[in-house]
Amino acid sequence: MSALARYVAWPPREERRARRRFRLPLPSPLRLPRLAGPAWPAWRRHRAAFRTMLALALLAGIGAVREHHQLVGAVHHYADLCRAADGCDLGGGDVAAPTVTHVAPYVLRYLPVAVGALVGAPLFAQELESGTHRLAWTQSVGRREWAAVRLGLAAAVTTLAAVVVTVPASWWWYSARRGHDGGPDRFAWRAVVWWNDWDFFAWTGPVGVAHLLLALTTGAATGLLVRRTLPAVAAAAGLGEAALFGLEKLRPHLLTPHIRRTRSLDFPSTPIDGWFQGFGYVRSDGTLTRRNPCSGPGLQDFSGCLARHHIVGRYNSSFTMDQFLPLQLVETGICLTATAALAAFCLWHVRRVKTR
Repeated sequence: MSALARYVAWPPREERRARRRFRLPLPSPLRLPRLAGPAWPAWRRHRAAFRTMLALALLAGIGAVREHHQLVGAVHHYADLCRAADGCDLGGGDVAAPTVTHVAPYVLRYLPVAVGALVGAPLFAQELESGTHRLAWTQSVGRREWAAVRLGLAAAVTTLAAVVVTVPASWWWYSARRGHDGGPDRFAWRAVVWWNDWDFFAWTGPVGVAHLLLALTTGAATGLLVRRTLPAVAAAAGLGEAALFGLEKLRPHLLTPHIRRTRSLDFPSTPIDGWFQGFGYVRSDGTLTRRNPCSGPGLQDFSGCLARHHIVGRYNSSFTMDQFLPLQLVETGICLTATAALAAFCLWHVRRVKTR
């Protein structure tokens, strides 16, 4: 028997038992890369949280593929029924697909909060609370390297999990968006898939990954400052929710929405699949105002009142679908900039943590 055959051959039963007893690794012809240096204890310390996050992301991805198949099947089934009946109700009837796509935006909304609180906050707080950081800092690893390795490893795992979750969400949205835009089954897509396309804004593209990375670094910085695990988890959850709320309020101001005007008292039509932002009045000099100068009880001549205030028309503002990706890229840049700033703060502040 050649050396290669002896190396690849499965060991006898006695040797396998000895390996299981003494936890000896089985020989493998494929040498997989292994973590070394400070990355290995970082993985060992937080491997339960990392493995749980990756497992849940993988299960979500597998379930999403199945749900996407059911969604497309329901749309085509409804379209076939409509063609066979020579028309049908656009309400979708009883064949509307009860898929996770209808509840996914509400579930994914709080995923960054969970990542920041359960993965980011314990990243440094556990070490500082238990005192194991003192042993690491007495070795050949410096404080900044110790913090950078933990942040980098957690960011890599979070990015991988985020990609596994956001790719199926992007697939859902793209399939529905393409079905809404045209094709022979357009009416079926609009009848069965009734959600607003903008509900999936935060989970269809790079902005979903950026949100999770921002939540992770927010939790890590919180744990580094608080230095207690449970208080850090609570504080990170609150800060993560505040960051998401702030991004939602900032989002409409990142780009200029499209304005549609009329020269009458009728409101202009809103674009299909647009994100409505508001309406108001057009003055004779072309300026816009949301204030209604003629509101109030007892007003008789509404048109005359508008004329006295130089109101000549109405307008509405909406983001259109051609602004979807640019708006995502702008918000992604903001989140990644804040993530880099928080990571730099962690590397700067870790040198000021007292060992006693």
